[in-house]
Amino acid sequence: MISQSKSSFTAILLSIFLLQGCSDDKQVVEEKPLRPVKTMTIGAAGEGNWREFPGAVDAAQKAELGFRVSGKLKSLKVNEGEVVKAGDVIAELDDTDFAIQLKSRQADYQQAHDDFLRGEALIEKGVISQSDFSKLKAQDVAAQSNLEAAKRNLEYTQLKAPFSGRIAERYVENYEEVSAMQPIYALQDVSSLLVKVDIPESLMIRADEGQDPEVEALFSGIPGEKFPLTLKEVSSRADQTTKLFSVTFNMPATNKYNILPGMSVTVRGRAPQVADESGLIYIPPHAVQEDEGGRYVWIVKSAENSTGIVERREVTTGQLQNKGIVILSGLEEGDELVIAGMSKMHPGLKVRLSMEGTK
Repeated sequence: MISQSKSSFTAILLSIFLLQGCSDDKQVVEEKPLRPVKTMTIGAAGEGNWREFPGAVDAAQKAELGFRVSGKLKSLKVNEGEVVKAGDVIAELDDTDFAIQLKSRQADYQQAHDDFLRGEALIEKGVISQSDFSKLKAQDVAAQSNLEAAKRNLEYTQLKAPFSGRIAERYVENYEEVSAMQPIYALQDVSSLLVKVDIPESLMIRADEGQDPEVEALFSGIPGEKFPLTLKEVSSRADQTTKLFSVTFNMPATNKYNILPGMSVTVRGRAPQVADESGLIYIPPHAVQEDEGGRYVWIVKSAENSTGIVERREVTTGQLQNKGIVILSGLEEGDELVIAGMSKMHPGLKVRLSMEGTK
C-alpha cells in the first residue's frame, strides 16, 4: 500500500517537472524583435550611394483667404478638411450696408448721367460754357466709378475659392467682425505635393547641374513604399546659420495614402560618387570601428525581406577627405555597409534593415 502511494507521488512530481520543462521550452523559442540598422550599398565607380535627409511635405499651391472688405461674418460654409472647387463660395459677410450703398451709388450715377446728357444738349446751343460742361462730364465719370466700386464691394462680401483644394485651417468663428484681408481660411491644393529638404554644402559643391538626380520619398508610416521625386528648384544661397541649401521636389499625389502637407518625410537620393573615377571608395568615418585586431566595418549578408546577418569585415583605410574616409581594401561593390545601429554588434547577429536605423 505504501509502495503504491510512493509510486503515485513520484508520478505526480515527474508530471510537474515535465510541465515546467515544457513551459521553459516555450519561453526559450520566443523570438526577440530584430535590431534595426541603417545601411548603405557600396556602388561602382561613379555610381554613387544613397544618402538620406529629413524633409517635410508641402502643398504645391496654398493661400490664406480673406475678404477684400470689412464686415460682420454672416456664414462660414465649409469646415476644416473639406474639399472645395475653384469658384465655390466658402464664406459670406452681412451685405445689408453694401446693398444700401449700391442703391445710393446707382441713384447718384443716374442723376449725374442725366445732368451730363442735358449738358450735351445745352452746350450745342451755346447755353452753357465749356467749363460748366466739363464739370458735368467729370461728375458723370466719378459717379460711374463710384457705382462700379459699390458693385465690386457687394461682390466682395462673398469669399470664393481661387483654386480647387482642401481647407487646411479655419481662423475665425461665425458672426465675428473681420477686417479687410484678415485670414479666414487656409486653402491647400493637394492634387500635387512638394517635398522640401535641406542638404549640406559639401553635396552642393559636388552636384552635377546637368544630371537629373535619382531621388525618392519614404514615410515611416508606410514601410516598404517609395515615392519618386522630381527636382523642382534649388536655392542658390545657403542659410547663413546652418549652411544648408533648400531643395524642393515635386511629388505626385496618391489616392492610396492620405499624404498631407506638414508630414515628415525621409528624402533618399544618390550622393555624388561614393567611389570616384579612380575606383576609391568613400564611406562615412563613423562606420569604421577599431580594436586590437585593427580597423573593421559591419556588413549585412543575405539581406532578404529587409533582414540579414551581420558580418565583421576588416578594412584598410586611407585619408579622411570631404567625401568621407577612403577604403583601400575590404569592401566591394554591392556590399551592404552598416552606418547606424552598430552598438554592441557581433558577428552572426540577425538584424532588420531600416530606413531610420538607430545610431
